[in-house]
Amino acid sequence: MKKGIISCAYGDIYYELSGIDSGPTLVFIHGVGMDRLTFQEQLASLKSHYRILVWDLPGHGASSLENYHKRFTELSAECLNELLETLQITQVVLIGQSLGSMVAQYFQLKHPDKVLALIHAPGIELKSHVGKWAKPLVPIFIFLMGLMPEKMFCSSFGKHRAVKKEVQEYLARSIGKIGKKLALQITADMCYDLIDSSPQPTKVPLLMLYGKRDLDFIKNASKAWCKKESSSQCVEIPNANHIANQDNPEAFNRVLHKFLDETCQVFKT
Repeated sequence: MKKGIISCAYGDIYYELSGIDSGPTLVFIHGVGMDRLTFQEQLASLKSHYRILVWDLPGHGASSLENYHKRFTELSAECLNELLETLQITQVVLIGQSLGSMVAQYFQLKHPDKVLALIHAPGIELKSHVGKWAKPLVPIFIFLMGLMPEKMFCSSFGKHRAVKKEVQEYLARSIGKIGKKLALQITADMCYDLIDSSPQPTKVPLLMLYGKRDLDFIKNASKAWCKKESSSQCVEIPNANHIANQDNPEAFNRVLHKFLDETCQVFKT
């Protein structure tokens, strides 16, 4: 395994590169308040078949965050491009988890030639879901969330996103490391991402995954997105909430392997 830190315009980015040298590179992008460790089960399952890149988003895990002057999703996509350029990786399959799905979409919009396929686990399409009238409500929502005590905020973050107690505890610890202030700043950016319209990306194979116990809004958005994309699949993961890859890694990994076997073998050299 190759480990390292690269310096980009928005901070120092920690990464780990492992697996085989041939074939497409799978790039995992974690959610808000989390880190690369959320993908340990997927790394163990896939590293003998693919080259895998896991990394910590700016301000998360072992990565730092500087110059936070644009939306977090956009600056993270820029950091990912700098990371890929440094590692001389030219084409990837992106696996985005929640916030990571938005980062993946931003990356695809900017660098369509580098993206072979996309997996959203879960994800919501970048487009206007509610209209610009909702923009003034975002600061109010963030203010109300900010009234919650830090410890309660972190505990609630875990309990409402995972089924397994150990996953809930991981989420509470990981978001506690970045702090409530940064988590809410990123959450506000994500809200604006779902209010503003966005250009349509190029068509690539898509896989949408979501936990059966996730929010109805997320599940319905995934199904609607799948219906409009001819080269897409949508799969529900049983016994799982928002962090389905940790709640039910066995079912999650089966679906992931099947999609990659069907879709990405053609990209192997």
